[in-house]
Amino acid sequence: MHKAMTPQERMHALLKGETPDRTPVVPFILGYAAQIVGISLGDFYSDGNMCFESQFASMRLHGYEMTPMYGYASCGAWEFGGKVGFPYDAAYGAPYVLEHPVKTVEDVERLEVPSFRNVLPGAYREADKLASRCVELGMPATVQCGSVFTTAANVVDTATFLRWIYREPKTVHLLMEKVSQLFINALEYFSGKYGAEHCLPFDGGPVEANTLISGKTFQEFCFPYVEKVHKKMRDLGIQAVLMHPCADQNHNIPYYIKLREILDWSGKYFWLFGPETTVDVQIKSFGHHDIICGNVDPPSLQFKTYEEVVELCRENIEAGKYSPNGYVLAPGCEFPPLAPPIKVMAMVDAAEKFGQYE
Repeated sequence: MHKAMTPQERMHALLKGETPDRTPVVPFILGYAAQIVGISLGDFYSDGNMCFESQFASMRLHGYEMTPMYGYASCGAWEFGGKVGFPYDAAYGAPYVLEHPVKTVEDVERLEVPSFRNVLPGAYREADKLASRCVELGMPATVQCGSVFTTAANVVDTATFLRWIYREPKTVHLLMEKVSQLFINALEYFSGKYGAEHCLPFDGGPVEANTLISGKTFQEFCFPYVEKVHKKMRDLGIQAVLMHPCADQNHNIPYYIKLREILDWSGKYFWLFGPETTVDVQIKSFGHHDIICGNVDPPSLQFKTYEEVVELCRENIEAGKYSPNGYVLAPGCEFPPLAPPIKVMAMVDAAEKFGQYE
């Protein structure tokens, strides 16, 4: 009998194009980890060291393959000089915007892009603490570098931003350009400090979802800036990116395929679509080069029974297990912060039972 791989060995095998002993599990755990060490979600997000300790403890406890990361969907407001609230109140599951730094068209014109030369802007101070701890232990430094569109919609009130697409398109493009530069500055800082080979950028956001914008709008207002930031990742020598088109982005898939073709990049994306995009569509679109992440429905992880979650994971594993360049079992978005620990166990148990490779 062969000795089982460690979580690190499984991920290394996947990135090298080799077959691991079983399907890796990347449960996209962030806030959930706070309950493992008994701290509040507010402390989890406001202190990069606590954020690391919580996720590292959860990783060790459950035995999954994901390494600690720092990020949240409301990125952008704090970094450009606004204010966020930390989730000490039970009504919140992640940091949220208290004050948008941009309220008018003129504010966009005056907006300065943080340089990363002195004090890091906003949440990047805490992300840097976590990244340092990860790299010390041989794990990647995660860097939140997207999405440009969702981040721009946090710099301005989201409803105002979406109206500006039709009423102030030049202003939207200017803001998108400035947000793009924020992420480029972040990439240069983290790759310069830790080495590009140790960086794992994370790009993803929900405002691009086709419930809010059309594929045509994505082409005009999102794609040029995604391309710009991802070209920078390629040029810096980064070799892996976690890409999470959140919610229903099926009409945007042709543009993500186009991005892949334009980049002609030797590295690999981990594609993590929402449950609205089936695994077979992901494999058809990206499986010839990249790693496909399964996308188990997140609310089901919260509310369904252990047995039902195992069954959902089995279906997902069987759909993706033999994707040409690798597959990992994951939820279609962040693991629910208040889900009971047995639901993480269900994911790992399913991978052990149904994800074995001969």
